[in-house]
Amino acid sequence: MADKANYFFIVNLIAGQGRCKELFPKVKVELDRRRIQYDLHFTNEPMEAVDVAKMGIEAGFSHIVAMGGDGTINEVANGLLGSDATLAVIPAGTGNDFIRMLGIPSNPTQAIETLLNGVSRTIDLGQIDNDRCFVNGVGIGLDAQVARDVLKMERLRGAPAYLTAAVKEVFRFPAFPVTLTTSEEELELVCLSLGIANGIYAGGGFKLAPKADINDGLIDISALGDYPKLERLFRLPKVRAGKHVDWRKTVYRQTSEVAISSAKKLIAHVDGEPYRLPGESFTIRALPGVLRVLVPSAEPAEPVE
Repeated sequence: MADKANYFFIVNLIAGQGRCKELFPKVKVELDRRRIQYDLHFTNEPMEAVDVAKMGIEAGFSHIVAMGGDGTINEVANGLLGSDATLAVIPAGTGNDFIRMLGIPSNPTQAIETLLNGVSRTIDLGQIDNDRCFVNGVGIGLDAQVARDVLKMERLRGAPAYLTAAVKEVFRFPAFPVTLTTSEEELELVCLSLGIANGIYAGGGFKLAPKADINDGLIDISALGDYPKLERLFRLPKVRAGKHVDWRKTVYRQTSEVAISSAKKLIAHVDGEPYRLPGESFTIRALPGVLRVLVPSAEPAEPVE
């Protein structure tokens, strides 16, 4: 690239309840110390990073760097869809579930090493109807309410924030009816939580879809049935550890596409951010191999071009 910096940073300073604002000066010092050329944009509005990522591609940048949490990564990934640009991540969010799948260091200054010496890997995304794509997953029901509760917290961050919200919601969140239709079956369920996942993790390290693989061309359905309130609390740590898959009231499937409908209005999150579902019925599908991501060189991947 001629006179353009190779890296275009999209920074969400309010990510992680302000954690990103605390970390960015340290990251900038390290970038400058290493004499890394980059351009920079601070986001101010929800979904702004989608358009900013597209602008970065149009300006000729090969690497679009998302600094923030999973919500910021989600927006940048949506902006990169259909391009040859590579997503890089400097984590500074609350849950940081996306980086867990790829081995990207959680320490932002250490993640700069991946920026310089990482390799490019192609991964899947999921998509809701023809609208929003996701990197981790869509959460419907209890985990969506937990994600909303976490956004309102001022003192707690990371896993403690998600655990605190989850303990509160297991006592009060009502189960909901839902119909799931794949190419192989139709299921009528009553769920406490319904996750449609591209990756293993959600909610700050909960293994909601422990069998998920971001390179298999499939989405994982993890539907957790209802339990009495005290039993919900007992089972919560087991869900965090991914040990819920074989429970009698759990439905776990892997498929390329699922249609979802419910007579009840459902609340949802996409990669930890509140999301308004398209309607009473909608389809979620896998988009195989559509996003290039920079990962540590120890990961199996193809060389960066």
